[in-house]
Amino acid sequence: MVEKLKAVERSRPGTAAELQAVQEGIRVLENLVSMGEEKNRVQLLALLVPTLISYLLDENAISSAPQVSKSLHDFALQNLMRIGPLYPAAFKTVIGAAPELKTRLESAVRANQASSKAKAAARQAQPAVQAAPTIKLKTSFF
Repeated sequence: MVEKLKAVERSRPGTAAELQAVQEGIRVLENLVSMGEEKNRVQLLALLVPTLISYLLDENAISSAPQVSKSLHDFALQNLMRIGPLYPAAFKTVIGAAPELKTRLESAVRANQASSKAKAAARQAQPAVQAAPTIKLKTSFF
């Protein structure tokens, strides 16, 4: 199953059904990590974390990627952001063992934060529609 999930990096899902199958496979791995003993957690995360990081898109490729690939990217990033705080020591060990994983994860997090800030700024930049004044003068002074 891990081999199938790792193969997704080379052959991205093309349909929503394929995406759902990959997501379910990741959830199975996450359950194994949570059910595993503390002493085996690093080895289990060593299977899960690199797989999730392999699903992250390069910040330049996100805009031109198909929607299914973007969804997989978002799913992987959300899971990585959730897993890190759950198992901080094991997560740091896995990320520390492979600097390229750390670099890729950091760039994805930065791109996600920049995208979130840009969306928030766009929402705030929309001018509020001013209502017409509700008080009208009935008398003309001219």
